[in-house]
Amino acid sequence: MMLTRYIISLVLLWPVTGWCQFGVNLKYFSGQSDLLDAYQLSQDGVHLAVEYGFRYKPKRIEFHPSIGYRRTFDHEDENPYAASAKHGYIDALDLDFHTDFYPFDFAGDCDCPTWAKEGQFIKKGLFLEVSPGLSIQGLTRTFYVSDPGPPDVPITSTNLLWKLSFGAGIDIGVSEQVTITPIFSWTTVSKAEWEGLDASGTAGTLDDQTYLALGLRMIYKPDSRHRRRY
Repeated sequence: MMLTRYIISLVLLWPVTGWCQFGVNLKYFSGQSDLLDAYQLSQDGVHLAVEYGFRYKPKRIEFHPSIGYRRTFDHEDENPYAASAKHGYIDALDLDFHTDFYPFDFAGDCDCPTWAKEGQFIKKGLFLEVSPGLSIQGLTRTFYVSDPGPPDVPITSTNLLWKLSFGAGIDIGVSEQVTITPIFSWTTVSKAEWEGLDASGTAGTLDDQTYLALGLRMIYKPDSRHRRRY
């Protein structure tokens, strides 16, 4: 139901804006969960997403709905019983609705990234970001470290989760059509029950999954001379 409303909203807003961008967003993230550390599961990794951007014309509010894939790194140790060894990973399909607010130019009518040639770097480019989202997230345990253990590994489970991110970034205009944007963010993921979560391979509840991310968004805005006007 929520995904249906999300798609309908995009369809309705698309013709209203008359302004669009397309982009790619690549992030490195570092997990902050004490439980995942205790259970020896990898929580650092990368996230790659594609985005469609549009804006709320009267104010400097921009929207970047995206779909992306997130995965933590595999990190096995020569000694599987070592405390530093990681015995599983997390991967996910993420749907995020990035909403960017430009506090120093909120009432402006920036036709970015052309502002880059006008010398107002901070005023035009700095933004705060709020990103609600949904995630189809999987957890896979590849080894368990105590006996008696469960059936043979790997042990996998999947949940549909809520996400919420807060971040900040700054737009850097490369040309009239291309902008690159470094973004720093913090994300929290909703509580869920997972098979194979515990180091013994048994099920458990993960309720402290958060991560910090540093990413780079690259945006392409079609030439205004070829855009449809409304």
